[in-house]
Amino acid sequence: MKQFLLTLLLCAVFLFAQSGFSANTSGIHVPGARLRTPGELFVMGGFEMASSNKTISIEGHIVDENGTEKELDKNTPSNSILGYVGYGLLKNLELGLNLNFHYDGNAADTKLKGLGFGDLGLLVKGGLPNQKIKDVVHVSAALELFIPTGTNEKGMRPRHLWYIHEDNITHAYSAADFAIAGLFYLTINFNKYVIWNNYAGYLRTIENGENIFIWGSGLNLFHYEWVSLVLEASGETSIRSSDIMRGFLNDQLKFSPGLKIRLPKRTTLSIAADLGMDLFRKRKIHRGHKVTVENDGHQYSYTVPGSPHLAATIKLSRTFDLSWTDSDGDGVEDRRDLCPKSNLAYKVDKRGCTVDSDNDGIKDDLDKCPNTPAEVLVNKEGCPEDFDNDGVPNYLDKCPESKPGELIDDEGCMLDADKDGIHDGIDKCPETPAGKPIDEKGCLLDSDEDGVLDSVDACLNSPVGLAVDSNGCNHDQDKDGVPDEWDKCPESAPYEIVNIYGCPIDSDEDGVPDFMDQCENTPTGAIVDSVGCRKDGDFDGVYDEEDKCPNTPEDAPVDNKGCPLDSDHDGIYDYMDNCPNTLERTEVDENGCPVREKLNLDKIARRVQFHKGSDIPLNSSYTAMSDVISIMRHNKAIAIEIQCSVFSGEAMNPQALSDARVQVIYDYLVNKGISEERLKATGFGLHLPQNERGHAKLNPVGVRFLPHNIVEK
Repeated sequence: MKQFLLTLLLCAVFLFAQSGFSANTSGIHVPGARLRTPGELFVMGGFEMASSNKTISIEGHIVDENGTEKELDKNTPSNSILGYVGYGLLKNLELGLNLNFHYDGNAADTKLKGLGFGDLGLLVKGGLPNQKIKDVVHVSAALELFIPTGTNEKGMRPRHLWYIHEDNITHAYSAADFAIAGLFYLTINFNKYVIWNNYAGYLRTIENGENIFIWGSGLNLFHYEWVSLVLEASGETSIRSSDIMRGFLNDQLKFSPGLKIRLPKRTTLSIAADLGMDLFRKRKIHRGHKVTVENDGHQYSYTVPGSPHLAATIKLSRTFDLSWTDSDGDGVEDRRDLCPKSNLAYKVDKRGCTVDSDNDGIKDDLDKCPNTPAEVLVNKEGCPEDFDNDGVPNYLDKCPESKPGELIDDEGCMLDADKDGIHDGIDKCPETPAGKPIDEKGCLLDSDEDGVLDSVDACLNSPVGLAVDSNGCNHDQDKDGVPDEWDKCPESAPYEIVNIYGCPIDSDEDGVPDFMDQCENTPTGAIVDSVGCRKDGDFDGVYDEEDKCPNTPEDAPVDNKGCPLDSDHDGIYDYMDNCPNTLERTEVDENGCPVREKLNLDKIARRVQFHKGSDIPLNSSYTAMSDVISIMRHNKAIAIEIQCSVFSGEAMNPQALSDARVQVIYDYLVNKGISEERLKATGFGLHLPQNERGHAKLNPVGVRFLPHNIVEK
């Protein structure tokens, strides 16, 4: 158990936190090593509530000087109001003051219940100049003096370990003695997401000689976000020469997870839960501290745990800038200076920022044209905008859309003597008649360079280099849209769809032009007819180039290669087979029927008959069904599907009668020892379905036995 608690403690040092010495914006109970800047005032107020289902004393009662026990209530409140003020005096020196108020609830009907002051703490915290290492590691040290100004005869729970005097009277709210502490702070910034704060120190009371080791460690996660997670641990341990680990666990030790919420105007709200060591183990007398308190002439003795079972803390702090420093020497203090790095060569306003003398929106220290006329649009350098970059500002430019390189006059307009829209600097035909179309060089326009001016050219986009007629159009004898000089098929039909060479388009390359092709997208290599469709000479559904049996009789069932099917593998094609359900390895005649009639399931099926309108078989039917049984006993690798139909007009409900008849056959075969797994029975009402093999010579009505191969178990 001790090893478990030790492991938990060592892990918690890096995960949790509790109340520490001094305070700042980093951490909740464990402050960072950073110092306040000169003139910075930090004010913090808070409330701590310690309450659980445990009594303040481990025994559950207190004992007065006469040995009388007084029972204590559970859930008795034990609260504190926290107050701290810190001020940055110098660059590396900070002063602090803290004063708390405490309240303990019902104390067994004694006058120990009530509100009282805590001791006054004075802090001096300092650091070395330029001590930070790449803004990653920060160190500082502090000296804190506690003045015994607290209330002596109120309260039951000692707020600090050095308030407990086991051989003398203990005061819950005060040490009743001066105490001085030396502290060392260390802060490490791992990255912008994680900050690790630590402090450790030694405290001694002057008169009673108590020696206390004080420490704290905590992680700030997402410290620079508006909400950050804080995980801290801290404690107070008496310095002793023996049983150090026991004292470390039994003295004050708390774990504190919490949140910091950053509000406007440098205000921070902190919320934390303080988990005492007793929360993780049983309360025992030998783990506590025996105390004797005094009130109204009475003394009361009891044992208290090192830390409250469970507590909650809420703190609200704000930082004020009271400095009078003027870093940039512009006459405006840094705390009011919105531009702390002003250029002294320019005049500044009351907020410390450079003024804008010409009111163009650009401060004087950035304005390259400081005398711009009022209400003139300027660029980011404070000079008048010149959108067309012709050297004439927009507010003077009468031609604001001049093209780059144009010769312009003082008003920003181009020089164009013949008024053709081409400025004189690039006009190759400076005397072009007014109103005539011209090219980009200022000459009369022939955009397709065919020798025919655009004004009379009927084909403005004729290809360069080809002969044209007087209207500027290419010669095209067959009117297919391809000039004769490019046309490799000069006699194509007029207005026929052709390719770029003037030849009819055959998209699927089957030899039939698209305008004649009735079957588009024919696969490459397919044999087609005159209209571009694939051929199937024997009409068996398999195209000629894929048909391995091209002369199959019409309507004969074929496979995917176009060859006739022999479904029962008796050597007779299905379209010639009068007995399509022959059993395997059965000798058949030229019509595909078994030589032995007792193996012909089709003929056997015709012999199974019923009395009209009933499901009672004729006596002769039992002989036929016995033949089926004989076949199945000698061919155990087959299963039989029994199908049954009735004649039209034979029954009011043909489906019900066919179901009954097929069930009679099924039951007879099963009763004769045929396994149910080898049988399937289905009634079909008036009509049997077409055989799956596509054979035409089937019984129109009556009984059918269909064999199927199975694997014998």
